Amino acid sequence: LALPVQVAYGADLERAMRVMEDAVRAQPRVLADPAPQALVVAFADSGINLEVGFWIADPEAGSGVLKSNVNLAIWRSFSAEGIEI
Repeated sequence: LALPVQVAYGADLERAMRVMEDAVRAQPRVLADPAPQALVVAFADSGINLEVGFWIADPEAGSGVLKSNVNLAIWRSFSAEGIEI
């Protein structure tokens, strides 16, 4: 799976990417191997587009709730770290 997130141009990209990867790793359905990986995707008009990719063991169980949980964890962590979306 892959989830996009846009951060402000002033954001610390390396820290934002670590936060995204940590948020994914904290989910029990996410596989440790291959490890989650955050990437810089594009420089957009309003911010920098990032994406975090990860694998799950049970795709037949669906992904909607998991994606929501990851997005919420990223949002909470970004807020705590002062990373602007």
